[in-house]
Amino acid sequence: MSTAMVVHDTPFLRIQQRLARGDLITASQEIEHWLSLQPDDAGALTTCAHLLRLRGRYPDAAAMLDRSLAVAPRFVPALVEMARLARIQGQLKRAHELWEQAWRIEPEACDWMGEWVELLQHLQNHSLTAQIAEAWCELRPDLPAPWFQLALAHQQNGSMPSALDAYRRVLALNADYPMLRNNLAALHYSMQDYQIALRFCEDAIRADANNHLAWTNAASIWLRLREPGFACIAAERACALAPNYLTALMTLINALKELQRPDEALDIALRASQFAPADTTAQWALAMLQLQRGDYRNGWANHEARWAGSPELNGAKRPDPDRQWRGEDLTGRTLFVWGEQGFGDALQFARFVPEIARRVQERGKLIYCAFAPLFELFERSLSDHAVDVVPHDTARLPDFDFHIPVGSLPLALGVTLDNLPAPRSYVVTDARRTAYWREKLQGGSGLKVGLVWSGSRTHQRNPLRSVPPALYARAFGSLSGVEFYSLQVDGADEVAAMASDGLEVIDCTKELKSFDESAALICNLDLVITVCTSVAHLSGALGVPTWLLLDVNPHWVWMLGRDDSPWYPSMRIYRQQQYGDWLPVLEQVKAELMAMSS
Repeated sequence: MSTAMVVHDTPFLRIQQRLARGDLITASQEIEHWLSLQPDDAGALTTCAHLLRLRGRYPDAAAMLDRSLAVAPRFVPALVEMARLARIQGQLKRAHELWEQAWRIEPEACDWMGEWVELLQHLQNHSLTAQIAEAWCELRPDLPAPWFQLALAHQQNGSMPSALDAYRRVLALNADYPMLRNNLAALHYSMQDYQIALRFCEDAIRADANNHLAWTNAASIWLRLREPGFACIAAERACALAPNYLTALMTLINALKELQRPDEALDIALRASQFAPADTTAQWALAMLQLQRGDYRNGWANHEARWAGSPELNGAKRPDPDRQWRGEDLTGRTLFVWGEQGFGDALQFARFVPEIARRVQERGKLIYCAFAPLFELFERSLSDHAVDVVPHDTARLPDFDFHIPVGSLPLALGVTLDNLPAPRSYVVTDARRTAYWREKLQGGSGLKVGLVWSGSRTHQRNPLRSVPPALYARAFGSLSGVEFYSLQVDGADEVAAMASDGLEVIDCTKELKSFDESAALICNLDLVITVCTSVAHLSGALGVPTWLLLDVNPHWVWMLGRDDSPWYPSMRIYRQQQYGDWLPVLEQVKAELMAMSS
């Protein structure tokens, strides 16, 4: 029996249409009659399987499809129906293989390609999704659905220009296509075209004021446009429409943090973690708020969700999680401790290595794997604790029995605010390089102050946590008795701009090729003024007086409200009181610098 004979046969098409309309009673009667006349007809058996699937009788449907394919092994409708059945039963890979087989037999068929593409989207095979969606577009260029799926596949694959081109085809075919405006808003958001993204969001909301996805996207966009109040309104509307939609809840938490409403943010995070206890994103958001409040007992436990819940770490390579040390006996064994996240985190958590080394060395051996730019500094600083230090980029890492990321040490050690180790200094500079910088800086007069004004340029909140160099120039340009030194290794152009604005900053950063070199310079300064970045941790770990400038929504380690840090005794904190307003902060710093230098 040929495929063409059955697919275009009147009973097959008529029954398929009845099933699509929900007319199961009439369809069942016609199928029964057809099977009585032709019990081995592939089309009759396939329509019967279709009906059985709609009735939830999956084993019976599978049996009918087996009979159909025994009669006609290349019968495409039976393969497609079997793929649908496999998907319902959670056999997603099997469903994909069946749809692929059907497509290879009949590449011109396209009524079911949308189902296949949706399955591939679910499997997150974005490259193959784009390939199949493109083939579908070639078959039916007049339909918006293939172009929409192609655009979505490109968007999820990070091919933004291709996604935009495909979405434009959808716009031309049907400007009111479901989710089109919302997806365009998300696409322009990812392309950092925030004003265009907002316009699409507003269009989506005008078309459907109860679209929680559009309200959620609008909230994210308002945050990027530095309007946390508007973001809060949009996020609250999204949560009112979809109370358990996690993305909306996480966006609301972010807005509340920017608005300095941490108690409300914590309530939302607790709610999210209660109805979605296995969701690592909710757990991570809760950890950040708990740690910020000093609730280390709960915060460290939830901090373990970072490998899937943190945007920065999601998907990061790490050793086998099953071999992570969770208190097993280390007698005769080697524990491998490794640096994670950023340089600042590595410096912050390095204080715990001596204690874990002391415990391990009673029975086994400890190896610490440091980021290469920190290797020399850490090797010297840990030498008195009998720790073997290796750089992370060594050709072959040493063998070990268990491993633990350094950020998990506080949990393993039971660290709380009451027992947090906070020595005045715990990293050791190179004596020769320290002497070099001492001699180099000898000729000047007055207070020697290091300046940092920006964290990582790629950090999503860097524009908020950084101080515009022009503001430094305005605040400090008229000060006498102070010599400023740039510690901003990527700030040569900004140093020149500050000079033209009246603030002379000595720039030696071309010599700062490693943290070891930066540490040697910092040890010869009287004070470091910095925003939240790795230099703050380095200066604090060296015990050098450090003035830290924080925006209204600081990293958890700096906590809230206090002007000191339990992590760094030499640190003083200056906080924004109003969102985005650095002027009062810098006025206070200026006044205290004047008092110090007089």
